[in-house]
Parts: sequence; C-alpha cells; structure tokens
Amino acid sequence: MGAEATMDTRGEGRRPAYRLHYASFESRVAAGALDILVLFIIASLFVTAGSLIVLISSDFERVEPSSTALSAFWVCVGLIPVALLLYFFIGLAWKGQTVGAAVMQLMVVRSDGRPLGVLGAMARVIGQLFYVLLAGAGIVAAYALRESTLLAGAALAIAFVLAALGILWAAFDRHRRTLHDRLAGTIVVRLV
Repeated sequence: MGAEATMDTRGEGRRPAYRLHYASFESRVAAGALDILVLFIIASLFVTAGSLIVLISSDFERVEPSSTALSAFWVCVGLIPVALLLYFFIGLAWKGQTVGAAVMQLMVVRSDGRPLGVLGAMARVIGQLFYVLLAGAGIVAAYALRESTLLAGAALAIAFVLAALGILWAAFDRHRRTLHDRLAGTIVVRLV
C-alpha cells in the first residue's frame, strides 16, 4: 500500500485541503508495462504506414520501390521517437496521465500536489530522457571498447544497471519517487 501525505493548499495553519496517496511501486510498474505496450503499438503503426507506402510503390513487389517511397518509409521510422515523446508530453501536460497511468488510476503531479502543466510535463519528459542518455552512453562505451567483449559487455551492463536503479529507487523511497521524479520535482499519486 502506498504512503500518504497531507497537503495544505490553502495556506499555513489551516486544515489540510486533501490527502495525497502515493502510488505503490507495483502499480507504477503495471502502468509502465501498459505504457510500453502503447509505445509498441505507436511504433508499429508508423512502421506499417511506411511499409504500406513501399509496398504500394513496388506494385506489391512486382517492381522495385521508388526512392521516394523508401525515403517515406525512413521518415516514418524517424518519426517514431518524436511520437513517443509526444505521447508522454501530451498525456502529462493535459491530464497528468499516460494511458497506463489512467488504467491504473494514477496521476503525476508536482511535489506540492499541484497539476503538472506544460512546464512540469516537459521537465518530467526530460527527466525520463535521462535513462535514454544512460543507455546511449553505455552503447557508445561498448562500441568504443568493442575490441574486448568483456569490457564492452561490462560497459553496457553498467549503463543498464544504473538506469534500472533509477527506476527501482521508487521501491525504497518514502514518497515512491524514481530518479526522474526527483529530477522533475514530481510525485505519482493514486486517484481515490
């Protein structure tokens, strides 16, 4: 069960306006798993759209596809990261929820209990990009150390372990905050 906090939104010395119930680590993991499923669906739609363009251009594989169709395919693939960032940003800025959070009845708010808004959503998405940066650094280090399989594997493992620790932090934090929650100044609460 998640921890609770009392937030006084009406000023000091008055009765608390409402209680925030921090989301449990398990519910956050479930929401994250649902979000990953949605991300795969979004990516699949872009790849499918690009593939259909190539397929139609090749007259259903009777001739070589045009270079324009191949370029359109790669544009569709290149738009996947943009679409994924927009998925998080729009959901968080609009309602403080992604699809996974909505299904699990969770909401992301600022540490003081106020709604995220555009700047808060942007800060949270940037905080989430920290994991991508860690993974990218591990991949670059592994490539630089590619002469030694052991060192390359170790570099990759260290990067992914650090990213995992940033997420697992929520299991031990009193407010159930991950590293990106701390970077963005947010908390995840249960809607009750």
